[in-house]
Amino acid sequence: MRAWLLLLGCLGGAAPWAAAQAGCEVEAEAAQRALAALRSQPRACGSVHWPAVPPLRWQPLLDASARRHAAELAAQDRLSHAGAGGASLRARLREAGYVMQVSAENLAGGPETLDEVLAQWLASPAHCEHLMAADLQEFGLACAAHPHNQRRYWVLQLATPAGGSAR
Repeated sequence: MRAWLLLLGCLGGAAPWAAAQAGCEVEAEAAQRALAALRSQPRACGSVHWPAVPPLRWQPLLDASARRHAAELAAQDRLSHAGAGGASLRARLREAGYVMQVSAENLAGGPETLDEVLAQWLASPAHCEHLMAADLQEFGLACAAHPHNQRRYWVLQLATPAGGSAR
C-alpha cells in the first residue's frame, strides 16, 4: 500500500501535475529503495562523518508540497527555496497542512534521473547532511519538467512532524 501511495504521489495523481511532470516520472519503489539504501550506510558529507540512519517514511502532505514547488520551479524555469510570493519552506509546509518540528529541502535543476540527482546531492555536503540527518524522518519527492526546454526540477522535502521524536 505504501509503495502504491508513493507511486501516486511521485507520478502525480492530479491532472495539472501530470502535465508539468511529462518526461520526469519517478518509479516509486526505486525511489524508496534508493533513499533507504543511501541512509543505511555511514558516509562522509564533506568533512563530517554520519552514521547509518533509519529509512525515511513517505508522507503524503510533504509529497504534495514537493510536487507543488517542483511544478512552480519548472513553470518559472528557476531554482529557489522561496516559493510563490517568497514563501519559505516552513510556510509552504504549513500551507500544505503539515505541522513540522524540523524540516529541510533539497533542490536540483537539470539531473535527468533519480540516480543522477541523488549523486548530485551526495556530492554537496549540505544536501548530503539533509539526506543523512536522523532527526528528519519523513519525506516527499517530486520532479517536474519545464514545459518547453524539458529541464528537470527536483524537490525533496524532509521533515519530522511536531510532536514526533527523532529516532
